[in-house]
Amino acid sequence: MSPGPRRAADLAAHIRAESARLAEACTACGACVRACPMVPGIPSVAEADAGTVAAGMRDVLRGGEGIQEALTWIAACTRSALCTDACPERIDPAFMMRLASMRARGALGGPPRVPVKDDPNWSARVKAFARMTLTKEEQAQWL
Repeated sequence: MSPGPRRAADLAAHIRAESARLAEACTACGACVRACPMVPGIPSVAEADAGTVAAGMRDVLRGGEGIQEALTWIAACTRSALCTDACPERIDPAFMMRLASMRARGALGGPPRVPVKDDPNWSARVKAFARMTLTKEEQAQWL
């Protein structure tokens, strides 16, 4: 196997493992949803129970379909990271949202469940985000 496909398979496995780890740690309390500056502008999410929306995002992390309100919230994320400061578990909801966004956009296979934009800078932004969340050792391995 050439290094390219192996690295892609390793990255997919890493995304799955991190998604599972964070989904397990998340209590779906909804604090991240309540802290999100985008929620007031999204009536379907603002009117939904915050814990239910958070649980829907957690379902996406686990490879599930998620509820529509959670998918809408995931797609609207602007990466403000206010959710991370609000999390009582201190498990980095901003990183969870990034992983959920990748999964909802079909990055691990399957059809996208949220709108996907043709973005030529996607890879560069993912690498920039990864640098903020990965250790130096992980950066050396994955980037």
